Amino acid sequence: MQDNGVKPLLSDILKVRLFGFGIPYRSLLVDGTFEPVETSPQIEATELAQELSRFRHKNPESGDSDDTWAVSVPFGRCGIEGLPREHLMLFSAQQAFLDVLAKSGPREIAINPGQIVAVEPQTVVRVRAKPHMGRRVVVAFQTQDRTPLLGNAAPFTLDGQIPDAYDDRLRKGHQAFAKIEKLWTDDKSAYNLVLENFFRLMSDNLAQSKEALTIIEKARTVGSYSVVDERVFLDYQRSLIDDELLNRIRVLDDELFRFPGMFGGITTLFNYLK
Repeated sequence: MQDNGVKPLLSDILKVRLFGFGIPYRSLLVDGTFEPVETSPQIEATELAQELSRFRHKNPESGDSDDTWAVSVPFGRCGIEGLPREHLMLFSAQQAFLDVLAKSGPREIAINPGQIVAVEPQTVVRVRAKPHMGRRVVVAFQTQDRTPLLGNAAPFTLDGQIPDAYDDRLRKGHQAFAKIEKLWTDDKSAYNLVLENFFRLMSDNLAQSKEALTIIEKARTVGSYSVVDERVFLDYQRSLIDDELLNRIRVLDDELFRFPGMFGGITTLFNYLK
């Protein structure tokens, strides 16, 4: 396990955060909707480890794009006291977008190489990117606290039911996203009501959680919400990639690998800190 002499403040903040890497689902755009490419936890673990190894050694990318898309499960968070924000950076993407459903309406945010984008509470988002030929898009994420693990984040559906199977979950989420995105043009009140109900259900499930308030207070005390330059944290998590981590991902170590996640096969690294 890495021990790179992290400054105490940086270390304290990372200990309260949810952060790591993911490789969004490979999908084909068929008749205007995303159809997931067949995969398995073992395939995703192997390819995540492979991409992180390339990322670690800064292997060059080709200029050509793949014929697939890399897409996340559309998801959102209600937020507790307007917290937390999540910061994303994408790699191995020829082009990339953050699609957002907010109370002010849908919008598309182009993500440039090296750009950090923020996911705000009270929004539903999806990552959508074109990978370089033969590569998987990598999402690096830094969430200011760990309340998403308690339910302060959820896949977006219209009925509150989340399929277990990755392909059904992905299809259902993207169908819901497309339907509500179109609803903004047809009926703005109905659009906002759908979002309000989605966030209210999440908020009701969190309302009785004393643990969530404890997590927020701890994150506030160490300064996680006050960070000005998130690049320091995104750069540091890259330095955590080593042979031990890659090997544990390859064998589907449940402390360090999960599938299906919002970003496909993911590794969360707070368990990898001393």
